[in-house]
Amino acid sequence: MRGPSRVLARRYARALLDVVSETKADPEVVRRELREVSDLLLGNAELARVLQHPAVPVEGKKALLAALWEKTKPLPLLVRLADLLVGRGRIALLPAIADGYRDLWNERRGIIAAEALSAIELPPPQRDALVEALRRASGSAVELSARVEPEVLGGLLVRMGGKTYDGTVRGRLKALRASLVQGR
Repeated sequence: MRGPSRVLARRYARALLDVVSETKADPEVVRRELREVSDLLLGNAELARVLQHPAVPVEGKKALLAALWEKTKPLPLLVRLADLLVGRGRIALLPAIADGYRDLWNERRGIIAAEALSAIELPPPQRDALVEALRRASGSAVELSARVEPEVLGGLLVRMGGKTYDGTVRGRLKALRASLVQGR
């Protein structure tokens, strides 16, 4: 998500973190449940389509959410947030709000979020070594989320602090291709 939507999502995330701080709610619990609510509402293609469709009345969307809340029982604060977003036609912002909340919460705690992409799942010793190397490089504590993407072919792609470090086979092949094309 880019541009105005990302800025708007970050505003919602900041407001949510402020409310969490004022109400003395556990920010980690809010963070975890916010991601779960986001995955629940937008992870299912049909549900996401209904919640985002302009022809479905807001009352119908809120009734659908109320039925979901009966079964899942998320934090009341997150119920209010989801209802607000549905009412304003902005439920699609929920994943970006969850990311923004995570980033802001980590920033307050002096932790840098990093994401690692690899072709296979990183074994715990490699994951721990990567976290330690990133901690040494950044000088801060690092929270690592790792994803498997077979398209990287091999190696590792790390995103941290607005920078991308590409050590993947796919990245090296692209660089090789670029240098061959320029050499013509």
